[in-house]
Amino acid sequence: MSKTQVIFSFSILTFIWFIHFFREASILSNIIIYFIFTPLTFYLGYYLKNKSLLIRVIYPIILILVGVFGFNNFWFIIINRNASEIAISPKIEFSIKNNKVRIDTIQDKVIVLDFWTTSCGKCFEKFPDFEKLYYKYQNNSNVLLYAVNIPVRRDTVGYAKKRIEKYNYNFPVLYSDSDTVPKQLGFDKYPHMVILKNGKIRFNGYLNLNEKNVFFYDIENEIEKLIKE
Repeated sequence: MSKTQVIFSFSILTFIWFIHFFREASILSNIIIYFIFTPLTFYLGYYLKNKSLLIRVIYPIILILVGVFGFNNFWFIIINRNASEIAISPKIEFSIKNNKVRIDTIQDKVIVLDFWTTSCGKCFEKFPDFEKLYYKYQNNSNVLLYAVNIPVRRDTVGYAKKRIEKYNYNFPVLYSDSDTVPKQLGFDKYPHMVILKNGKIRFNGYLNLNEKNVFFYDIENEIEKLIKE
């Protein structure tokens, strides 16, 4: 491969890396970039050395589109591959204003649970979007939305309340005294969303809450679909 070809391939790859710095990090996207995308970029750069100008122009455009749109959409598809499987809900009980509430026994409602922890920076980043979603369905009696705090090491309910109350959000917040429910539902990464209806888990994964350039698993579509059932 000539020096010009190397520079051409590396310049496109550098641009993709640059895009990656501004996107949510994940093990999957790192694997795609460093172990798949990097050698593929150089290989294609070498393969296209004698191709027409049109093909050589299209090539970097495709790579840029993959960098902007491909990684996040592919990540959403992978992590949510089993998210829509319907299952009977385990007992889900949390506290709100010193009262216990059983979520799994509520009937004829679409219940959205946004699980968060005090150490989850991404959770706090998404709360303004969750607040907007709450306002949209605030007057819809068929939908209930809750942010659910799961304690991490050395957490207390008082500390969690202090962390979130300073932002003056209006969506209701439920508090758990353990991580039993996440273990029963099979997740340990946050934020995480669970949707229930009539005692059944209808979604258990990561929903698109105003994510840029993501076209799958939109939370409003999931809610509207369940309302119509």
